[in-house]
Amino acid sequence: MGKTTFLLTIVLIFSIASVSNALDVVYVDVNGPNDPGTGSYADPFRKIQDAINDANSCDIIEIRLGIYTGPGNYDLDPNGKSITIRSIDPNNSNVTANTIIDPNGAGRGFYFHSGEDANCIISGLTIRNGSTGGKGGGIYCYYSSPTITNCIISDNWAGTHGGGIFCQNSNSAIIWCNIKGNSSANDGGGIEHWRGEPVVTNCIISNNHANGVGGGVDYFDSNNVTLTNCTFAGNSANSGGALYCWGSDMIVKNSILWANDADPGPQIALNIVSTSSISISYSNVQGGEAAVDDPGNGLAWSSNNIDSDPCFASFDTNSNPNLWDFHLQSSSGRWDVNSQDWVCDANTSACIDAGDPNSDWSSEPWPNGKQINMGAYGGIDEASKNGNIADFNISGNVDFTDLMELSSKWLDVEAGIVNLDLAGQVDFADFAVFANNWLWQRK
Repeated sequence: MGKTTFLLTIVLIFSIASVSNALDVVYVDVNGPNDPGTGSYADPFRKIQDAINDANSCDIIEIRLGIYTGPGNYDLDPNGKSITIRSIDPNNSNVTANTIIDPNGAGRGFYFHSGEDANCIISGLTIRNGSTGGKGGGIYCYYSSPTITNCIISDNWAGTHGGGIFCQNSNSAIIWCNIKGNSSANDGGGIEHWRGEPVVTNCIISNNHANGVGGGVDYFDSNNVTLTNCTFAGNSANSGGALYCWGSDMIVKNSILWANDADPGPQIALNIVSTSSISISYSNVQGGEAAVDDPGNGLAWSSNNIDSDPCFASFDTNSNPNLWDFHLQSSSGRWDVNSQDWVCDANTSACIDAGDPNSDWSSEPWPNGKQINMGAYGGIDEASKNGNIADFNISGNVDFTDLMELSSKWLDVEAGIVNLDLAGQVDFADFAVFANNWLWQRK
């Protein structure tokens, strides 16, 4: 076989392998033309469980907008498959809000119990009105560790633990989720976790209630629990209105804990009869260190924490929770969910540019202080802005130092923050923007 023929054969083999391993998409549409449907683009399944049963590992199940309720659309069981179950655009909050799994009180949204790992993903879905007399009103994970991202988990109820989500012996990652309005007759209004090493990142946990402990979250016998860039607000319980730590090791960083109620206990609590530890740093905690009940002296409290009104865009415990908006007010620019545009406020939150200096801030929009924001929107493209677009060295002034920085990037393509008009090349258009901000000073 000649060299050319050999190379062509190798290319053909890899081409065939690539085609055979290509991801298949199984489609679901509650308004599909046929019942049950075949799962094709033109003839989607009407029920989500039918799509799950049809899918192979590594497939994507794409759920179109609509309300999915009734048998086949709740107690959804991936049966151990590494599949992605998502909306048509998980990164679009409006799509997520209108792609709804609603058991209507008849069961849970999802039931993970077959060893699913991080490659089993649910993304861009609203899971609401789930109910169980046991654990996990919205989602139940037993010896399973799915990835839950970009989801709204709301108004679910559990008769024992975990109104929104219950996880046992699980390392689940919960990322960019809004967990709100859930309740538990016992512990863990929003999330209850027993054993494992869970990760919760960039989540809003609000208006959840537990009759026992842990209005927002409750962790039992869990290791290396990490809560990063989360916002806890308006949660309630008998103890640990925001979070409760029972025999667990927990790290809370870059987070906001505000207006969480516990009667008679505090908004953060470590269990008195178990060995627990909690490290809180670069966070805004209402009431400061005194807000933590620490009978076993397991608290590591950092001097970089603050106790300051976070200046949420819209938040009042006496108002409609559906109108709460946890973006941070900023005179330099805040993302407005109603207009879908940037607006400027009279106030600037103390939580802006107040997170851990070692955390990645690069996805936050410019201008910023080159330091991540606290709260659920820190480190992402909806983070509130701070400073002036032409103050490249964040000195508080636009002056010759910044002009030199602009000049050093002249005619460069995609030169980062110096590309002021975002057109791709640093040129006279960028200089015009710079000139309009010349001699700006921070007030």
